[in-house]
Amino acid sequence: MGIAQLLAGLQVHLSNLRLLSEMAAVTAAGFQPVPNLHVMALLPGSGAAFGGGLFFTLSVGAGLALAAAAAGALAASGSARRGRTLAAAALWALGVLSINAAGFNLWASLYLLIVPPPVFAMAWLSLRREPPAWRSLLISRALPVALLALGWSTQYDAHLFSDLRDHLLMSNPAGERVSSFYYRYTLYAAEAFKSRRQKQINTLRIAPGPADSRRGPVAQALIRSDWLPVASAAALVLDIDAAEGRLRFSENGRPLAEVAIERFLADPRAVLDQVADRCDRWAPFRSLAFWGVLAAFPAALYLLVFALLRLGAGLLTTPRRAELAAAALCLLAGAGILAAFAAGRAGAPGPEGLAAGPAEGAWRQQAAALRAIHETGADICTLPGWQDLEASARPQVRYWFAKALARGRCPEASAAALRLLADPHLNVRTMALEALAGRGERGAVGRVAAFIADSRDWYDQYYAYRALRSLGWTQTGAP
Repeated sequence: MGIAQLLAGLQVHLSNLRLLSEMAAVTAAGFQPVPNLHVMALLPGSGAAFGGGLFFTLSVGAGLALAAAAAGALAASGSARRGRTLAAAALWALGVLSINAAGFNLWASLYLLIVPPPVFAMAWLSLRREPPAWRSLLISRALPVALLALGWSTQYDAHLFSDLRDHLLMSNPAGERVSSFYYRYTLYAAEAFKSRRQKQINTLRIAPGPADSRRGPVAQALIRSDWLPVASAAALVLDIDAAEGRLRFSENGRPLAEVAIERFLADPRAVLDQVADRCDRWAPFRSLAFWGVLAAFPAALYLLVFALLRLGAGLLTTPRRAELAAAALCLLAGAGILAAFAAGRAGAPGPEGLAAGPAEGAWRQQAAALRAIHETGADICTLPGWQDLEASARPQVRYWFAKALARGRCPEASAAALRLLADPHLNVRTMALEALAGRGERGAVGRVAAFIADSRDWYDQYYAYRALRSLGWTQTGAP
C-alpha cells in the first residue's frame, strides 16, 4: 500500500497539473473556472496530491494488496505449488488485460503491474518456509470478517453512506476529522479518473478554419453544454468543415466522432456524450475502485486492528490464544459498532419529531423527520417551530433542514436557504445550494455566482456550479 500511495500521489499530482492548465485556459477565455482561483493555487501542491492519492491507496491499493497476499499464500501451500503459481500469474495477466478493456490506460496498468508482485513474492517466500495453519487463519481472520460483513449487509440501503457519515463519523471528533478530510480531498482523486461525461467542465480547442456562419452556433451549443472552447491546454480538438457541413472530434490526433452540423445542433448533448464515451478508458478502474471502497478497505482496516490487538495479546499469552483473543475482540468491537449504528438509524417520526428536546439523541429524531419531509415533498413551512432548527447545534440536523427547504412553499424558506450559505459546515452549505436550485430561485443566481468566486472549498464550488446550471445560468466567456 506504500507503493500504491507513491503511485497514486504521482497520478493525482499530474492530474492536478493538467486540471490547473485547463482551468487557467478557461479563465483566460473569460469563463468561470471550477475549481476557482483559490483552489487552483493548491493544485500544484503536495498536500492535494497526497490527500487525493490516499483515496486510491485505501481502495485500489488495499484490494490489490489483499488479493496478492491471498494468491501468494495459496500458491505457497500444498504440493502443487508450481501449478498454483502459474494460475496466479495467469489471473494477474487477465487482470492487466481487463483493466485495459476500454483502451490502454497507463496509470491503471501500473497499479496492477507494480503493486501485486512484491506482495505476492513476500507472501509466497514467507509461507513456503512456514506453511500457514489454514484452520487457524479461517477462524481468526476470515470468520469474523464474514460475520461482520453479513451483519453490515442488513443495513445496506440507499441511505447507508449518508447515515454512516451522520451517525458514525460526525457523532465524534475523530470521525468528524475523517469526514472533513474526505470532503476536502475526494474531488482531487475523482478528477483523476472521471470520464468527460462526468466532468462539470470540459475544454476543447476549435481548430482554426475559414469564417463560416455556423461556427458561432456550434460554439454557443458547446458552451451551453459546458464544453468550453479555449485557446490551449485541451487535447480534444473540434474541426468544423465549413465546405461539407461536418464536425470532427479528435483527441491527440485520434478520430472520435464525426457528425453533420445540423445533427449536432439538434441534440448537442447526445453527440457530446458519444464523444465522452469514446474518450473514456477509466471505466474498469472505476469499478475496481468501487469494490475496493466497499470490500477491500473494510477488510484491510479489520486486519490492521487485528494485527495491533494480536501484537498486544501476544505479550500476555500463547500465540494461539493471542490469535483467538484478537479475533474475539475485533468481532465484539465490530458488532458493538454495528449495533450502535443500527440503533441510531431512527425511523421516520411524524411532525412531532421536529420538536426540540433536551434528551440526548433528540437530534437523531429531528434529522429523521426532516429527511422524511424531504423525501415525501411535504411543506416544512406548515410545521410549528420549523425555523428554530436552522440554529441547531448539530450539523446533521441543519443538513437535512437545508434539504427540506427545497419543497418549502413560503418566502421564509428561500431566506433560510440563503442564510445557510454562510453555515460553518460544508455539508450544510452544499445542501443549501441544492435547495436553492430545487426551489428554482432564479433571483439567487448572482448570490450563488459570488459564492463560487469567494469559496475556498472545491466541494462547495461543485454544488454551487450545479445549482447555477439548474437555475438556467450559462457560461458567457469573454465579450
